[in-house]
Amino acid sequence: MAAYQQGRLEEAWAILSALRHAKALNIAAVCAQKLGRVEDAARAYGRASALAPTDPEIANNWGHFELGRGAVEAAGELFALALRGAPGMVAAEIGLAKVAAARKDWEAALAAWERIVAAAPASVEGRYGRGVALLETGRAEAAAGVFEALLQERGGPEVAFMLGRALLNLDRQDEAEARLREAHGQAPRAHTLRALANLYWMRGERGRFDALVREGLTTLPLVAIKLLLEAGDVSGAQAAWEACFAGRAPDADGWTLAAQIARIGGDGAGAAEAADQALALAPGHAGASDTRVVASLMMGAGTETLDRLAELKAGEPLAQNWIAHESTACRLVGAEGGRGEGAPALNDVERFVRAYDLGVPAGYGSVEGFNAALAETLRRLHTFAGRPLDQSLRGAATQTTRSLLDRDEAVVRAYIAALEGPIRQYLSAIGTGAGHPTTARNTGGYRFQGMWSVRQTGGGFHEAHVHPEGWISSAYYVAVPDGIEGAEDKAGWIGFGAPPYPTEPSLEALKWVAPRVGRLVLFPSYMWHGTRPIAEGGERITAPFDLVPGPG
Repeated sequence: MAAYQQGRLEEAWAILSALRHAKALNIAAVCAQKLGRVEDAARAYGRASALAPTDPEIANNWGHFELGRGAVEAAGELFALALRGAPGMVAAEIGLAKVAAARKDWEAALAAWERIVAAAPASVEGRYGRGVALLETGRAEAAAGVFEALLQERGGPEVAFMLGRALLNLDRQDEAEARLREAHGQAPRAHTLRALANLYWMRGERGRFDALVREGLTTLPLVAIKLLLEAGDVSGAQAAWEACFAGRAPDADGWTLAAQIARIGGDGAGAAEAADQALALAPGHAGASDTRVVASLMMGAGTETLDRLAELKAGEPLAQNWIAHESTACRLVGAEGGRGEGAPALNDVERFVRAYDLGVPAGYGSVEGFNAALAETLRRLHTFAGRPLDQSLRGAATQTTRSLLDRDEAVVRAYIAALEGPIRQYLSAIGTGAGHPTTARNTGGYRFQGMWSVRQTGGGFHEAHVHPEGWISSAYYVAVPDGIEGAEDKAGWIGFGAPPYPTEPSLEALKWVAPRVGRLVLFPSYMWHGTRPIAEGGERITAPFDLVPGPG
């Protein structure tokens, strides 16, 4: 222990790991962690736990170790074990809060952080975690208060960054910019560069965006190149990538970015080659794995891709992108004369894409009057000049930053209340059943994961996409151009089933739905959906949301 406390970790490890003693092996595992010897740490924790299976300190330390290497479910079980042996252990409660955050179950994370702050009001980690959970659950005002207090007390770039995010959600753009610049100036990181660049882009400040990206090409080149790609400058991104790796070999992230550039440029073979280079260096790389799947589909390899996706889905069965790619592969296999397992269900747009006409909310005389009032309110919330970079919007389009779930306007609350009926009808209509990724999670209950508004004008559209954090997704039409239902070119319509990348053979949308004021469309979050550009002079306002399963 003296060696451990004095930082002589190798010496401490050599002594402690040789003992058949639970406490000693627990500290030995911590030594191995600090030395970066992951497998040694895992074995030491296993030995310690075998000797003392209910020891809360061992369970807690092991839980944080597993959480650190991405084993979220194992970590959750270990924290629960620690709390059974030591109810109220703050470190284990923090672990459970982090597990909930890793699962993106932000309501559960918030509840956990609330318990932690109640038990340890001065805990900086507890207050910070609570602030993050408040922001992620749409409570931007409360989150801003938490981060403002922390910034005054302790400062720091991460607190400034989170305060900037909260202020942006509250549409306090100048204050948000100041905090984001503060965070980026103190500790330039990928998330600070991305957030600041995205703010400049949405505000239409192209000169400031370009200057920040040029600076980023020196300090954070891969992030800057990705920003160029998201801004639509494919040739600029390619040139910047070549300059970045002139004379040196790319790492896994570099090859992944090359694969993404090739994919967006329509080069399936080039995307596959670059993704393979990335996966050779980092076999589990998420971005490279996704791009490699897309490249295979671009080249028409449906059967091969289904085999690859089976492995990927085993590790992430709820990942909406894998299910979306699987639906595409199934269509390609069907086009080749075969039939991929699950193909009819995944692409059954008649069963899973359903439209409902919203009833007249309480307090309003007609659906038209309600939507006119909602449209007026939402227009005031669209304060940016352009789209967010990392979303599916293209052309003349904007998106609100603050969740509509966090708004107090009576018309917004009336909208949320009016959704209950159609959502319940949809869940009943699609039914339950283990054989489908949507029905398998249908408990009959739900909770909102997020709600926002999109405004598109002449030329604005959605590129085909999925909602990675959703289960059921939606489109609700608040305002649409006159005559849109009869548009021969389907301008402004939403199409389902066609991926955003070219395939061999080409795949068209399986179903189109015409917008209508007061119409709600519900569908699985994994299902590809995109829109045709709005005609010049038109306006299309929607208020979409995502759902996740809730108590039945």
